[in-house]
Amino acid sequence: MHNPWRRTSIAPGDLKIDLKDYLLSDPYRPGEHAIYMPEAGGIWTLQPNTIFSKDWLEYTVNEYGVKVDLAQIFMRKPYYQHPGAHVDIDQEDNLYGGGLNWTLDPDDAEMVWYDTPEQDPVYTQRSHTDRNKEWPLESLTECARCTIGKTPTLVRTDIPHTVDMNSNERWLISVRFTWLKTWDQYLNTFNNWIINEELA
Repeated sequence: MHNPWRRTSIAPGDLKIDLKDYLLSDPYRPGEHAIYMPEAGGIWTLQPNTIFSKDWLEYTVNEYGVKVDLAQIFMRKPYYQHPGAHVDIDQEDNLYGGGLNWTLDPDDAEMVWYDTPEQDPVYTQRSHTDRNKEWPLESLTECARCTIGKTPTLVRTDIPHTVDMNSNERWLISVRFTWLKTWDQYLNTFNNWIINEELA
């Protein structure tokens, strides 16, 4: 198994809103896909122009040759542990390979990856745009882990993954790009900005 994450030299997206205030003041805005459990956390899918500045969105096209498709926001409360690990799938049930992730604040959690098991997964749909295949953690074998933190990091999402929480509340932005569907496409597109290629 090759390393399922890559640090990059990409600058974090320039936010044009106070993200926490925007989401918590109205967790279920019309037209936005969300699930929010105050005791555990939340997942929101936002349009790029809701969250990022026009300059940064134009910069991603000019600098990296890709267009931001959407931003998923993941919030978890301290020590909350989801009992399963999942792979990301699109609306046609195809595996979705990656994303560019970073946290708003210092991060003491770890993203954890597992070997894909032979047993069949359970399908979950936490919101209209957030569909997964999931397995219970106790049935999986860990293969890698990484603290993402505030440095934009490419992460693989087509093998089972989850987050081991610690004492910090965690707010993470995961950017998905138009035209990029597989992990290899993410690696090839951002190859010039990967700063830990020796871990491949």
